[in-house]
Amino acid sequence: MNAALRSFEAQWRARPADALQPIREQAMQRFLKLGLPTSSDETWRYTDLRSLAAQSFQAAAGEIRGTLDPNAALSLVDGTQRAATMIMINGAAPADADNTRIHGFTISSIKSLSKLDHGALLRFFPPVSDADQRRWVLLNTALFDDGLYLKITERVTVPLVILHVSSGAGAQEAAHPRIIIDAAPGSSATIIEHHVTHGEFAPLSNSNTHIALGQDAQLEHYRVYATSAGATHLDALEIHQARGSQCKQFTIALGGGLVRSSLDVYLNQSGASLESHALLVGHGDRHVDCVNIVTHAAPDTRSRQTARAIAGDTSRVIFNSKVIVKAGAVHSDSQQSCRGLLLSPSAEIDTRPQLEIHADEVKCAHGATVGRLDPDMLFYLLSRGLDRETAQSLLVYAFLADVLTGMSVTSARSAIESALIGQLPDSQTLRNFK
Repeated sequence: MNAALRSFEAQWRARPADALQPIREQAMQRFLKLGLPTSSDETWRYTDLRSLAAQSFQAAAGEIRGTLDPNAALSLVDGTQRAATMIMINGAAPADADNTRIHGFTISSIKSLSKLDHGALLRFFPPVSDADQRRWVLLNTALFDDGLYLKITERVTVPLVILHVSSGAGAQEAAHPRIIIDAAPGSSATIIEHHVTHGEFAPLSNSNTHIALGQDAQLEHYRVYATSAGATHLDALEIHQARGSQCKQFTIALGGGLVRSSLDVYLNQSGASLESHALLVGHGDRHVDCVNIVTHAAPDTRSRQTARAIAGDTSRVIFNSKVIVKAGAVHSDSQQSCRGLLLSPSAEIDTRPQLEIHADEVKCAHGATVGRLDPDMLFYLLSRGLDRETAQSLLVYAFLADVLTGMSVTSARSAIESALIGQLPDSQTLRNFK
C-alpha cells in the first residue's frame, strides 16, 4: 500500500466503534482493496493523485485555532433574508446541533440519530460500490466522525447556509465532512453549502452529501468552493429523487488548488426532474475536475446539465458528464451542454459528454464546445470605444455569468459574481459595469 492508504488504515484502527460499525467496516475494507483511484480509472483519467498518494495523513481536529475571520466567507445571503447559518469545522457537527431549532427543519447530528433511530438512518448509506467515482465516498463512510442530518418538514422560504470550514494545525491532515438532507413529501427549501479555509494549513477535505427528495419535494442546492489556493477538496454529492420531485443544483468552483466534485443523481420515479448548473473557473495552476452522472431509472423523467468552464494561465478544467437511461425508462428527456473558454495557450479544458441508453422512445442530446473569445463580438466592443482588455473581460464575464441566472437567492448570485469578477483581468472596470 502507498503512504496515504497506510495512514488511512491507521486512522481506521484507532477510531472507536459506534452504531454504524458494520457499514464502516465494509466501506473501509472495500476502499483498502480497491485503493486510491488512478488515471486508468474511467472517471479519473484527467486527474493525477500520485502526489496525494505519497502523503501520510492524520485526522484533523474538529476545532480551529483563534477566531474565524468574518471575511473568510463570501456573504452569500444578506441580512434581509434572515437566513440561518450552521458552521462545521473539519466536518464536525456543531456542539448544539441536536438542540438547534430552525423553522421548517429538524436537525440532529448523525451520531445522535444513529443511536436513536439506527434503522431509519441506514437508507442514507447505500451498499458498498466498486464504482471508481465513489472511491472517496467509501473512505468518508469509514472515517467521518460525525455529521449533520437535516430533515426538511415543510415549505421553507428562507435559505439555510452550511459553512464548511477547513482548518489544520499542520500539514497533511484530512477531514471527512458528511451531510444528509432528507426532504419530506411536498416540502421545499434552499440549502447553500459554502466551503472555505481558515488559517495557514488546509486539510485534505473529503466531503460527502446525500440528498433524498420525497414525492413532489423541491430543493435548490448550492455548493460553493471558495477555499485557498493550496487546498485539496474531493467532494461527492448524491441525490435520489422520488415521483414528481424537482431539484435545481449549482456547483461553483471559485477557489482551491485541486477541486474534484462529483454528482450522482438517480431519477427513481416518474416525474422527477433535475437542473444541474456548473461554473468552473481555473487560473494560476488550479485543477478543477467535475464529474456528473445522471441515471434515468423511471419513465417520464427529465434532466438538464449546463456547464461553463474557463481556464487561464496553466490551469486545467474538466467537465465529464454522463446520462444513463435504464431499460423501461421510456420518454426520458435529457440534455447536456458544456461550453469552455480558453484564455491562455498553456491552459487546458477537457469536456466529455456521454450517453448510455437502454430504452426506446427517449429524447437525449448533448453538446460541447471549447474555444477562444468570439472575434466578431470582440471587434464590436472595440468599435464602441472600449479598450481591448476591458472588452475581453466583459465577454468573459458574460460567458460565465450566464450559468448563474437561475439562482433564486439573488444575494448569493451577486456575491458569486463579485468574486468571479475579482479573478478576471481589469476587475475594477468590470465592477462598474455590474
